[in-house]
Amino acid sequence: MLLKDLLKVTGCIRISGSKNTDITDISFDSRKTKPGHLFIAIDGVDDDGHKYIGNAVSNGAVAIVVTKDFEYYADKYPDVSVIATDDARIFLAKASAYYFNYPANALNLIGITGTKGKSTISYMIKNIFDKARMACAVIGTVGAVYKDKETAISQTTPSAYELNDIFSKLNEESVNNCVMEVSSIALKQNRVYGLRYKIGMYTNLTQAHITDREHPDFSDYYNSKKRIFSASDVMIVNYDDLHVRKATEEYKSSEGYNKDRQRIYTIGIEETADITADNILYRNDGSSFIYRGLGMELEIGLDMPGRFNIYNSLFAVTACLLNDIDVKYIKQGLSDVVVKGRCEKVDTGKDFTVMIDYAHTPDSLEKLLIAVRETRTSGRIICLFGCGGDRDKSMRPMMGKIAGKNADFSIITSDNSRTEKPDDIISMIEEGIKETDGEYICITDRTEAISYALRNAKKDDLIILAGKGHETYMDIMGKKTHYDEREIIQKVLKGDI
Repeated sequence: MLLKDLLKVTGCIRISGSKNTDITDISFDSRKTKPGHLFIAIDGVDDDGHKYIGNAVSNGAVAIVVTKDFEYYADKYPDVSVIATDDARIFLAKASAYYFNYPANALNLIGITGTKGKSTISYMIKNIFDKARMACAVIGTVGAVYKDKETAISQTTPSAYELNDIFSKLNEESVNNCVMEVSSIALKQNRVYGLRYKIGMYTNLTQAHITDREHPDFSDYYNSKKRIFSASDVMIVNYDDLHVRKATEEYKSSEGYNKDRQRIYTIGIEETADITADNILYRNDGSSFIYRGLGMELEIGLDMPGRFNIYNSLFAVTACLLNDIDVKYIKQGLSDVVVKGRCEKVDTGKDFTVMIDYAHTPDSLEKLLIAVRETRTSGRIICLFGCGGDRDKSMRPMMGKIAGKNADFSIITSDNSRTEKPDDIISMIEEGIKETDGEYICITDRTEAISYALRNAKKDDLIILAGKGHETYMDIMGKKTHYDEREIIQKVLKGDI
């Protein structure tokens, strides 16, 4: 493609050099830049792409996009087309969509934002679509998954270039439906700029991701999430969540909302809403309820514990009904859905149950433990968990206290300690659990901790391995090594560990 044609789509402030330059591809990582590339220098949280312009040019970039020091780069690289823009991420989004020929336009795109529930809802919807033989992809925490393919991605919501690349592959594979997790940071950083969701969802909002690298305060986090409203044709929102309800009412009062063009459906169990759940019954690690909404009454059975999964189901059922999927496929899809690392039961062949879950914050751990407490009819709840390093240290004693109050026995161990010493983190968790009467043991090595849990399990016990979830690595002292708890469990059971 010619640079001048691309600039008709992206626009620019200034340009030096030829507009007739032929662009073979787009990159924003100088290590991946090749001859003929347009290199976009992004000033990010961790690094500044302008520092690597020299590397990109050496690797063959024929055009570069900058947001500062235009004259400097224009003088230094007279043989390269230098483009000035005021927002490199929006430029990347527009350029990527154009380069891949706007592949998102051919998709039935469903976007989900919220602190919790995104992955579970995504896989509930995918499983229902699969039952109805409607090819569906998921893009999110686990990766890009479609047609029995699983591709790792850089982030929960990857870059605009990576997204458009995935969308293009979906078009080629005749996958017409795509459910994607839309993170707050992706909304803030315009990674999803220009995308239009047929259905958008807002699940909940709790204190999370407040760091120097993500959101400086809760207000920034809150306002970033709100962006999904204006990008969606239809919105489904959790009206029981105070922050989501507030955001919904603010949007409905804004100039951007047109009630004749955009429908907002509310979900609530506690508050009056368009969609609700009645006759909720909990059984051992599962639940059932009556879905009421959209003029329908459906009996739903779910092999997942907890009230939060009732909410997740309400979102999934509503989205699928709005897509005119037959009720029988909705029921089938929810009855046997498996979400990697989310209340995921591992087959052990034993008379106890092992569940892997991503719960790694106080809120998520508490909700999980309360959920399984509600549904357990026999056996102990054994909770194995740790806390990540280089993250909010105040969470550590909080999680210890939560485990002590809600589990019958806790095993405190390592998670991704990153640059911190695992024992230091464990000591801080221990401060919280000591405030309770909960029984516990500290085992620093996570493999030894898992082995201890399995060897000491009794009939009908539920062992929860919390924190790692879908992750298949351990991050210790800045080095990531392969670590899959499913493999560890099987090795312990076979006696190989």
